Amino acid sequence: MSEIYFNKDAGKNAGAPKRPVRRNDEFEDISSRSENYIDDFEDISSYSSEEARYNDYRYEQDGGISMSKQSARNANVRKQNARNASKAVYTNYDYPDEQYSEPVEKPRKKKKKKKHRLLRLLTALFLSFVIFIGILFAVAVNMINKMNISEDAGDGRVNPYIDESALYYSDDVTNILLLGVDAREGETASRSDTMMLISIDRAHEKIKMTSFLRDSYVEIPGHGWNKLNASSTKGGVELVANTIEYNYKIKIDNYMLVDFVAFEELIDAIGGVTVEVTEKEANYLNRTWQQWSLTGTPLTFDSGEAVDLNGEEALMFCRIRELDSDFYRTERQRRVISSVKDKIMSNPLSVFSIAESVLPLIETDLSTGSTMSLGMGAVTSYLKYDMAQQGIPADGTWHSERKSCGDSLVFSIDENAEILKDFIYFDEYEGKEEETSVA
Repeated sequence: MSEIYFNKDAGKNAGAPKRPVRRNDEFEDISSRSENYIDDFEDISSYSSEEARYNDYRYEQDGGISMSKQSARNANVRKQNARNASKAVYTNYDYPDEQYSEPVEKPRKKKKKKKHRLLRLLTALFLSFVIFIGILFAVAVNMINKMNISEDAGDGRVNPYIDESALYYSDDVTNILLLGVDAREGETASRSDTMMLISIDRAHEKIKMTSFLRDSYVEIPGHGWNKLNASSTKGGVELVANTIEYNYKIKIDNYMLVDFVAFEELIDAIGGVTVEVTEKEANYLNRTWQQWSLTGTPLTFDSGEAVDLNGEEALMFCRIRELDSDFYRTERQRRVISSVKDKIMSNPLSVFSIAESVLPLIETDLSTGSTMSLGMGAVTSYLKYDMAQQGIPADGTWHSERKSCGDSLVFSIDENAEILKDFIYFDEYEGKEEETSVA
């Protein structure tokens, strides 16, 4: 922009240019210093009349600012304000003074702190969960290793007396043979007092207990016909499992051998059981407790619908034999086991303290991994399953007959094999309708 200067000494010819004089007003023109400065206004002072220029000159002499300079200053102020406004709304990194037609939204404030805080919390919870599971796993493995695990554990049972394809099997069912034995000090052979198949039926979400009657007249592979109980003394738990498979054609996955001491420890570890004791049963136990007691401590039994029994009392209750038949005996055993399940379910974490005292007294062919899987399943699901019971031979399918081995229960093995298969795998059994109506 060309600058116009006026001669101070002129009279009539005021305003005529004489020589350049440095400006002495209130601001310094720095437009030439800006690389991006665009002069978009025009100084029209050179077009003003002689009289207007003279008036401007006289006004400056009195200490004021000429109208032309004031106009230029106001134009610069408006221009700077426009620039500032455009920078707040528009962005142009190559030409900062050029305005765009489309506004760019101001960036929103990101809530990073809350997100990071939540992420740290979730990470801490996850790590705590992993550590907790790791500790539980280590404790569980340590306890499981205290069991008497068979050398063949994990290899899978193989019955040499029957082809595997002849045995009924389902991936949804796990069959574990629970054998309670009377292994007394000084005796080389154990008498099987309880033979029960525990079936975990995941398809129907039920725990099924099948009691095999001790006096059942069956064929013991390699030993001929005899009472089922004899298989325990002749070949231990392995021969018992083989005999059941051979006669009833169902697959037994594993076994657990529990003696009387372990049974008492289990009941005491959960704080006892609560079962119904009839007056007839109570009177019998009060008369004969000396025959069953392992400690010699005098015991007194009460009758009622909910009688509390400790470990020794529960064991004696399960072993009642001469009062009635084997059917009632096995029913009492199932009653106690059902109470054990209810007691553990009321406090699932108690399973660890129970395992600490009971597992060392158990013999099994379950591997450590299989035992862990069953334990986790029990805590998360199995304890919530309903329970069902069945006796084999089934009621009404047998008759008592004198054999060379003594009084035995004679029955159709094929018929009872079908009853057992329907009960375990297809959830079909007598009394199911009554259970459904009660529920």
